[in-house]
Amino acid sequence: MILFGGLILIVMGLSLAAYLISGHMGIEERFNSAVGIEASPEEEGSLGILGFNIEGNPLYYAVVLAALIILCLIVYIKNKSY
Repeated sequence: MILFGGLILIVMGLSLAAYLISGHMGIEERFNSAVGIEASPEEEGSLGILGFNIEGNPLYYAVVLAALIILCLIVYIKNKSY
């Protein structure tokens, strides 16, 4: 249990570091601002994955991280050897 707790802390730390490094903007927005390209109206309407963009939104980062942690706990509990 201590090992899995440590792994969860490591994943949470790496996730936070990834968000801090990438910031609130997506990769396309960073690239466009770096080279001075204006986003076209066609690109602004992009729906992303299942109708929303994960990139650049802290709430979605937290939701995905929570889902992964819950999935890991379910797998751990289901395969726990007695």
